[in-house]
Amino acid sequence: MKLFSARFLAVLIFALLTLVAIERGALSVRHADIPGSSAVLQYVLLFCLIGYWLDVDSRQRQTLRYWDMGFFLFVAWPLILPYYLVKTRGTKRTLLSTLLFAAVYVGAFLVGSTISKLAK
Repeated sequence: MKLFSARFLAVLIFALLTLVAIERGALSVRHADIPGSSAVLQYVLLFCLIGYWLDVDSRQRQTLRYWDMGFFLFVAWPLILPYYLVKTRGTKRTLLSTLLFAAVYVGAFLVGSTISKLAK
């Protein structure tokens, strides 16, 4: 049973990472560490969202699925995600999406830094 579409889950992942970048930017200006509970929550949410997105997207695209996708993703996610994206979307689209994500992440980090500097 599918509760969300792959596109909606991708937007949630994007929003989560944007909020994380803003928080990290604000904390870096104050030379503060990320609170442990916040870091754990971020990693757990991100891992669950990426795993669920990969499951829903691979079902929609009817691509090869692994027997234990969760464990495989946990162990080898830096290799699996780029391979999956290139395989399902092509090199050009994957590269453009990656560059867009990096630009938004850096921009969100700078927004957090700026807000933190202005709040001092």
